[in-house]
Amino acid sequence: MAAQSAPKVVLKSTTKMSLNERFTNMLKNKQPMPVNIRASMQQQQQLASARNRRLAQQMENRPSVQAALKLKQGVCHQCGLFLCC
Repeated sequence: MAAQSAPKVVLKSTTKMSLNERFTNMLKNKQPMPVNIRASMQQQQQLASARNRRLAQQMENRPSVQAALKLKQGVCHQCGLFLCC
């Protein structure tokens, strides 16, 4: 039984412009971001920062984390490494 090979498909170029030229033109014609979108992004970033601070506070209050921090301080003081605490 002979294996049949698929016929080759040849696609003709549909454009005379290279990808490099296309992306260069896109960058040149790039419109500045509207102010309201910037404000929205900034507001989302502030909200995310607040959530991260809240999460960090919750983590800090966990008994396992507090025990690990105390352990680290004990090791630093025993070694005389006061910079890492």
